[in-house]
Amino acid sequence: MHTPNHYLIDDKKPATGPWIACVLGLQVLVWVVAHGISDTNLDGYADMLENFAWGQTVEWGSAKHPPLFAWVTGAWFAVFPNLDMAYHLLSYTNAALGLFGVYRMAQALGRHDLALPAMLLLCMAFPYSTLAVKFNANAILLSLWPWVAVAWLHSVQRTGRQGWTWSVALGVLSALAMLGKYYSGVFLLGVFLTALTTSEGRRWFATFKPWLGLAVFVLCLLPHLRWLSTHDWVTLHYVSEQGSDGGVAWDQVTKFALAPLAYWLLPWLLCTWLYAPGNPSLAQRALGWPTRWVRAWLPTGWNDGLFWLAMLPWMITLVFGISGFVELSLPWAIPIGYGFSLLWLRNLSAQRSATETTKTTTTVYRSVQVWFVIVLLVSPWYAWHQARIGTDNHYLPRREAAKALLQAWHERYPDQPLRWVGGQWAENALLAFYGDAALRIVPGVPDQFPATVSPLKDWSQQAGLLLCPLGPVDKPEPTTCPQDMKAWLQAQGQSTEPIALTVKSQGLRFVLDKPFAYVAYAYVPPAK
Repeated sequence: MHTPNHYLIDDKKPATGPWIACVLGLQVLVWVVAHGISDTNLDGYADMLENFAWGQTVEWGSAKHPPLFAWVTGAWFAVFPNLDMAYHLLSYTNAALGLFGVYRMAQALGRHDLALPAMLLLCMAFPYSTLAVKFNANAILLSLWPWVAVAWLHSVQRTGRQGWTWSVALGVLSALAMLGKYYSGVFLLGVFLTALTTSEGRRWFATFKPWLGLAVFVLCLLPHLRWLSTHDWVTLHYVSEQGSDGGVAWDQVTKFALAPLAYWLLPWLLCTWLYAPGNPSLAQRALGWPTRWVRAWLPTGWNDGLFWLAMLPWMITLVFGISGFVELSLPWAIPIGYGFSLLWLRNLSAQRSATETTKTTTTVYRSVQVWFVIVLLVSPWYAWHQARIGTDNHYLPRREAAKALLQAWHERYPDQPLRWVGGQWAENALLAFYGDAALRIVPGVPDQFPATVSPLKDWSQQAGLLLCPLGPVDKPEPTTCPQDMKAWLQAQGQSTEPIALTVKSQGLRFVLDKPFAYVAYAYVPPAK
């Protein structure tokens, strides 16, 4: 049996061994292969193309989000080729780093026996599996929040040089979490409140360690704050525009309230089924199952640090939503469940022997292996299904469009090298990702956001292309992009003659004839 000592230190740490790397490597490999089979494009909202465009330069901010995930994307593609599979590799490497952080968090809490099953269960949760494929501001928190929790636990536990080192790490990692997404402020508030609930946490505030962490945190954020101040606090303006109009969006509140069950349903049901006390019969296991559903989420008392660490991000977000302070968005729930599986296991293993828990861990591992097989078997069917129903994102010809547009440019302007691409953000980034990586992508037109994004230097003396995707030929998307681009070109004294193209995806995975239309307009520097 294990006592509920929430900050127990156990220095007898078993070596993780190469098998942990193998488990995480298998998680990454299975999902990259599965998406290579099932997906013919990156996400349909062009979020990942947007990341790529922002990652072309190293800036301390952007017009929408803090800069960390753009930095990561830029650094990744400085090494890897511009391929969808390479992007999926980034997405699932990020998720695997978060899973390993959960493993280390369990060890920091002294629960080495639960570290592996906690990590394995999360492999089957949607945020670490299907949803992790889209690398964006929400997804990068998967890899950051668990490690902030690890640093905080060690800062509380350790003394001397180790205590100072972990406190510095806490400050750095907390700053990185904020540079990933400002929503991390909710998580950090949860960590602060968790510290207040336990005697160990309250004693920590009486040391110099939290203040060292805070100083490092502020120091790391100073460049971002300086960038915001010189760019009219544009990112904060964008965040405020996403807020509530004063009313409560009860439909979004309800969705977010149910997110722990929706996103973590499969591992929750599996955990509560397998971790029954004793050696029950099938009927006894089934009869006690609903009781374990509830017990998995319960605290052991007001000073239950693990409960508050796991549940406060969800609770605090709900409070903000119910108060009308913000309008909640379901994707915000993607990072909140990093501690759920550990909480379930702690609660359900309290009535079990160590031998029973070890045996059940083997069953969990086998269940994950079955899950991986199912994922690989379903992916060809999913690709076939998307092809048959004609899903737009399945047929979206980004690669073909990039090739055709660049060819059209070179044919029309053979002596004029193309330097930048504007137009519809961020779909216009397809020209850089799938075509010429040297092209600079700008939102709209190059002088539209001089104070909100890094300006394109000397754009007026460089040739550019303004791209407007028009959608499927049989179902055009409503857009004012062509009118906006022509109006801007006329103001610059430029020709508005369009480059109109119709392209389609071709190959065995595209059983329907579904062409897409694009129109582009050239900006040619005035003759000197």
